[in-house]
Amino acid sequence: MVNPKEFDVIVVGGGVAGYPSAIRGASLGASVALVECQKLGGICLNWGCIPTKTLIASIEAMEKAKAGEALGFSCRDVVPNWPKMQERKNRVVNQLVQGVEKLLQGNGVSIFYGKGKIRSSQEVVVCLDSGEEIVLRARKGIVIATGSVPLIPSQWPMDGNAILTSDEILGLSSIPESLLIVGGGAIGVEFSRIFNALGSRVILVELMDRILPFLDARIGQMLSLAMKKQGVVIKTGVAVQEMRVQNGKVHTLLTHGETIETEKVLLAIGREANTKALGLASLGIQLNPKGFIQTDLFHQTAVPGIYAVGDVAGRFLLAYTATAEGIRAVEHALGREILPWEPVVPLTIFSRPEVACVGLSESEAQKKGIEVRVGRFFFGANGKALAMDEPDGFVSLIAEASTGQLLGGQVIGPHASDLIAEITLAIQLKATAK
Repeated sequence: MVNPKEFDVIVVGGGVAGYPSAIRGASLGASVALVECQKLGGICLNWGCIPTKTLIASIEAMEKAKAGEALGFSCRDVVPNWPKMQERKNRVVNQLVQGVEKLLQGNGVSIFYGKGKIRSSQEVVVCLDSGEEIVLRARKGIVIATGSVPLIPSQWPMDGNAILTSDEILGLSSIPESLLIVGGGAIGVEFSRIFNALGSRVILVELMDRILPFLDARIGQMLSLAMKKQGVVIKTGVAVQEMRVQNGKVHTLLTHGETIETEKVLLAIGREANTKALGLASLGIQLNPKGFIQTDLFHQTAVPGIYAVGDVAGRFLLAYTATAEGIRAVEHALGREILPWEPVVPLTIFSRPEVACVGLSESEAQKKGIEVRVGRFFFGANGKALAMDEPDGFVSLIAEASTGQLLGGQVIGPHASDLIAEITLAIQLKATAK
């Protein structure tokens, strides 16, 4: 093994937490190494946000064309061209990944493609893709940004062909005739929309009593009604008891005794920290009860000089917060003063209709003992929504009863992903409902 290569900062993971962290460190004059074992851009660019939203853009165009009769025109033979959609998706992803590589190179970041294992608070051992093993030494800090992986129960026969994760389903060569989606969270709901619009028979199964159980009940109930009208079969309050592949079909037994036969199954029951290959146990780095790396408000682990950001730290599991955490961590490692961080973070789900929320919901505020007033306006009475022929949905604002200060907001309906930004800004600026 050759002598260690020294850098000010080593970033392990080149996703949306890692590469901005590396670029920020380099822009501050530090020497930075970045270790990536798969593709730059991580889950978001390659298997998450970007490919799914690219497909949804194609789906939206199809949906609008099919809805033409209500708007006064007709489009014949609106059929999906899956290979073309895949080609476009891959082109967008590749363009962005190449852009990330150019940004890193342009800022002088040294990129090492291989698997990194943290040996101490200052050293990372990298097994390069070429087979060579090298040691990187950090003078000021190591930033762990290895992201997350799909949560897979050990008792299910995952084969990457009939039973798929959200990473694998994006690479399907053809549209499945039928698809069972296990999990009614954001991932499950978005893929329900995609494959239902493509013509698959979609069944969505959720353990809780409604889809999107982490949001107020009104949101899940309204979206559930909309999805059922679109043709998605939704079963709530049930779990998977057994799953087996037989004669090219997946047979899934639910806890209430029903067996569902489909061509494919998508598991969308959550994600877990990607830490297994890092060698954390011997370092004293602590994990929280869900297995994510525990950090303080400065993103530092229990080991001084080692930071964890993005999905691997498990705070938000969102791309934009991961980027912010990565930047803050490297600034702290390089001695810059940063303040403890309690951001106002919106969440958007690209269902049909779209769903978005920020801050406290009505039920969350009540659990905290906060007396609130709630204002709710339905899109059915909104001129633009009617003009667009998208009248389903509402905007809900939650304010503290005594002061009127905005605490949260929820939107279900057209352009929810855009409207939530206005509410987020208002909460950030401590605006009142008036």
